[in-house]
Amino acid sequence: MGVLLISETKLKQFTNISKNLDMDVLRAEIQIAQDTELQPLLGTKFYEHLLDQVSSTGNTFNSDELTLVNDYIAPFLVQVSYFNAIPHLHYRTANRSIVEGQMESASPVDLETMKYLRTVQKQRSDFYKMRLQDYLITGRGQNLFPDYLSTSTIDGMIPDKSAKYNNPIVLNHTSRYGYAYRGHGGNGMFGNLPSYSEIESSNPDCYDCY
Repeated sequence: MGVLLISETKLKQFTNISKNLDMDVLRAEIQIAQDTELQPLLGTKFYEHLLDQVSSTGNTFNSDELTLVNDYIAPFLVQVSYFNAIPHLHYRTANRSIVEGQMESASPVDLETMKYLRTVQKQRSDFYKMRLQDYLITGRGQNLFPDYLSTSTIDGMIPDKSAKYNNPIVLNHTSRYGYAYRGHGGNGMFGNLPSYSEIESSNPDCYDCY
């Protein structure tokens, strides 16, 4: 098992996972979440740099990295690890499944309930994913981490800086980051992006007026 950026204890502490659940199950899910969910966000170069700072006797994170790991990466990993673990908990033997209650004899939930629980958990993990991305891209964490800023495909995966936690409806004059679409004059990030305005739709241009 590789280096983990959160502990199984932390995962249990901030979710409703039973304290009696086998640690080996959670270690595997944390590792998979780090490799498949966190690595694409940070890029392989920065991801491996952070893992290299962890040792059996502690860590060598600088203050900026410590803030990043404790306040942004750890909450994301907790929620996404649990999201990934739910199906595997569900399909294990009775005392390893998602149950109604805490008793060993409790019955596993049905498939539809398991899907509902995953939907709720996906919303939580997406929120913390967005929060991590915002911190690195437009927040106080921007320009603090050289290995995040300077990377290429030679290093492995490059950081995913696209915004995937957005409402699909595009509204005029606004965006997730608070920029005004208008006022860019056709230039900048949102200058040529088509948008919908309820006011303009109900009051179209009068082509025969002058």
